[in-house]
Amino acid sequence: MNKNILIGGAWPYANSSLHLGHIAALISGDVLARYHRQIGDNVIYVSGTDCHGTPITQRAKKEGVSPREISSKYHEEFCKSFEKMQFSYDLYSKTDTDYHKEEVKKIFRKMYDNGYIYEKIEPNVYCGKCNKFLADRDIKIVCSECNEETNGEQCDCGHTPTGQELENSKCSYCGEKTIMKDDKNLYIALSKLQPKIEEFVKKNKNNWRKNAQNETEKYLKLGLLDRAVTRDLSWGVEIPVEGYDDKRMYVWIEAVLGYYTTAKRYCEENGLNVDDWWKESDNAKMYMAHGKDNIMFHSLILPGLLLALDSNYKLPDTMVSSEFLNFNEQKFSKSKGIGMTVLEAVENLDVNTLRFYLMKNGPEKKDTNFTIEDYTAIHNEITNKLGNFINRTLKYKGITNIPEGKMDENIKERLMKFL
Repeated sequence: MNKNILIGGAWPYANSSLHLGHIAALISGDVLARYHRQIGDNVIYVSGTDCHGTPITQRAKKEGVSPREISSKYHEEFCKSFEKMQFSYDLYSKTDTDYHKEEVKKIFRKMYDNGYIYEKIEPNVYCGKCNKFLADRDIKIVCSECNEETNGEQCDCGHTPTGQELENSKCSYCGEKTIMKDDKNLYIALSKLQPKIEEFVKKNKNNWRKNAQNETEKYLKLGLLDRAVTRDLSWGVEIPVEGYDDKRMYVWIEAVLGYYTTAKRYCEENGLNVDDWWKESDNAKMYMAHGKDNIMFHSLILPGLLLALDSNYKLPDTMVSSEFLNFNEQKFSKSKGIGMTVLEAVENLDVNTLRFYLMKNGPEKKDTNFTIEDYTAIHNEITNKLGNFINRTLKYKGITNIPEGKMDENIKERLMKFL
């Protein structure tokens, strides 16, 4: 019996161009989708652009445009990049759609009604001059480890600021010293969900790559902490709870729920029942393809959100988590000019041999390295072998001059299905 296969590719964030490292982390999902289609399974392969959050609002402010203009610009670029790289998504969407927002609000409200989302009041960083609470990215501090100025989220040296460092911060918008002020937010009770999440992990982790197993077990051993699901922003998904009109949904919660909202939308548009893919069944299987920096969101957060619905939703079976792809032994960095964007790559390299290179030398078990020299060697190896195969075939048939041939339309049609 043919299985119902759901494949989710991690949602790229709409504040900079996609580079080859992103593709290296996502191409496994495309390979799986093509494989399962070829053996006759019913595949839904989805992803989309993550359009909300503080980095986008910061970039919009810097460029003097709206956050929607920033996210729309990169969404269009992402669509073009995936099309050029021949990704076979059944639906590539974005979080800035009315459909996604309304579905996510329904899910959020149900988790709240089920008692897994609760209100908490605690001190938060506040700018008196700007008259608003600030996100970690909106403040400036001096890192206690390297003495360099950084934002409040994480320093480039890897240090995560302490609460005391945040208390001595300055507003990145006006430069004024911040204060701590009581702020109310909604939190999801991951600590309450931990026993169910642990049961899920124990059942499925042998189907995961090693990095996903290790990263997930690390957090479980430390004990899951309740996480804020609301933020002091004006750009994002509204909170369907009274008293939170001035806040928006934390991007990490609504983005991972995009797998469900996008699959549901695809099913509705194609006369299918989403429950055939998203409710527990021996006939359904779910893969999640992502980089190692997104493991916890797929192995802990997404399962936790689905469990909080108490509705027998299917949880991911397999974590297809990659390590990092470097460029000339360095991390990709747009600001430092290190690396190659997807559109630059497809403009200068052959897409088919590039896809082969990323599959053959992809960072499945450890960080790998991309160089033009290595790619060229792989490209030449493939084309030389193909040319040799054609040459030997023609010689075998006694053909000394390559004829002007016409491909059989049936063969052409079958071949095109694999591209």
